[in-house]
Amino acid sequence: MRTTTFINKNSFLIFYLGVALLYAVIFLGAEFAGSPVSGFRGVAVLGAQWALLSFSAASIIGLLTINRYVFCAFFPILTLLSAIAAYFRLTLGMSLTPASIELAMQNNMATWLTVISWKLVFWCVVSLAASVWLSILRLTRVSEPRHKWVWVFCFILLTFLSLNIERVKQPLISRMPFSFYYSITDYINNRKTASQVRTTFDKTVASTDNDSLTVLFVIGESLRADHLPANGYRRATTPHLSADTSVVYFPDMRSRFGFTFESVPHIMTMRDSVNPDYAFEEQSFISLFKKAGFQTAWISNQDQCGTYVYFMHEADTLAMANSSTSLYSFNKWLDSDLFPIIDNYLSSPKPLKLAVVHSIGSHWWYKSHYSDEEAVFQPEIDSRIVSELSREQMVNSYDNTIIATDNFISGLIEKVADSNAVIIFISDHGEALGEDGHYLHAEFYAHVDNPASFVWYSDIYAKKNPDKIRALKVNATKGWETTDMFHTALDAAGISTSVLDKGSSLFSTEEIEHLSQKDNSL
Repeated sequence: MRTTTFINKNSFLIFYLGVALLYAVIFLGAEFAGSPVSGFRGVAVLGAQWALLSFSAASIIGLLTINRYVFCAFFPILTLLSAIAAYFRLTLGMSLTPASIELAMQNNMATWLTVISWKLVFWCVVSLAASVWLSILRLTRVSEPRHKWVWVFCFILLTFLSLNIERVKQPLISRMPFSFYYSITDYINNRKTASQVRTTFDKTVASTDNDSLTVLFVIGESLRADHLPANGYRRATTPHLSADTSVVYFPDMRSRFGFTFESVPHIMTMRDSVNPDYAFEEQSFISLFKKAGFQTAWISNQDQCGTYVYFMHEADTLAMANSSTSLYSFNKWLDSDLFPIIDNYLSSPKPLKLAVVHSIGSHWWYKSHYSDEEAVFQPEIDSRIVSELSREQMVNSYDNTIIATDNFISGLIEKVADSNAVIIFISDHGEALGEDGHYLHAEFYAHVDNPASFVWYSDIYAKKNPDKIRALKVNATKGWETTDMFHTALDAAGISTSVLDKGSSLFSTEEIEHLSQKDNSL
């Protein structure tokens, strides 16, 4: 009798806790599947992260459960979405991202049918049937909670706290159930940003005297300058590039910005440290290339971001690889995946081409970004928990990503070597690798401000632009900033326009002209 009375009085609490636990174990567990850990500490940290996500998701489950009709209306929908997300996460390592939503919106029914299998249908039917059974149970057998508004207040407070603590928020919103809202919201906001009317260069004239030219502007990721052999590094991280005499390096390149969302807009626009915020409001050099007659493309191996999504859509063509891969996925995520897209773009008969190639480069988790064959330096990282790893493991795996970048850039070179072409490489920022105990680029640590930068040119380009090549080599010893890349891209393409500041270009011939005048005066 006492047991029956306890269940009757507390049936809401028991039902709520049971549903929250089932959701956490069945669906949220999938979010951590395949996460690499190597010891007890890693397992404990992973378990704590799962518990935090489960605890936060329980607040959403609680808000649905408070009212029986709300639960019946929305819990089956949440279950179906979670079942689909968990299936693709477990089978293909895919996550819900703004880029994956955009890709989904572009696909036709024939493409969709290729990813639907009987296993997915069976899993969805079972999950939906279970959620309907729970909904009937909530409707007919579960008592209403006492002090309902106290429960509502507690669930709302828990949700608010979870999503307003910055160190907690980011891992949460990238995973279900929060990702359903935030990914869709980000996608909608990105579409609004991409459709903005920006008039920066509406009245600016731009032209080029080149009749054919291919410019590949490669934005690298987290590659620091001092890990390239040409800049004095002891390891052979770039065997192909180091053997190529048509590569000029800029070891003293500096970035004022340690995060991709800040650095890319300042690379793409003409704004400098005097007016930095304008970088988020203006058109990029892509618009000027279009005015000069170039066919333009943005080819990306990273997700969309609100601060530079406008530039992605500013190009004539936008193409993305690995669009369903998130930073919490651990499958292979390689820049070589971009090659088929780049091949297709380069096959265009149009003689003037600009492709901005946004690579994944040396982003954490390093091991995802190089192939098994490129794992030259050992031992590698084997846990996603940095505190479990030695500095040797971190540096080895980071250097392996540079091996992959070397192969990627050399692959690009092979594709355009026989044409009038130039490749400009600029990493968005560097990376901390144990200096003063700091790793990655969560803050502006040492070496984060020194990104790798270099320029490659074809033989045809060198013959057509001997002054530019001499200038590159002279300017290699100077200090530069990533904000100079706007002018560098325009100058490399021989684009004449009023907004070009040649003195801020890596191809600047000002010093050469000064030396020539000095020699003549003698």
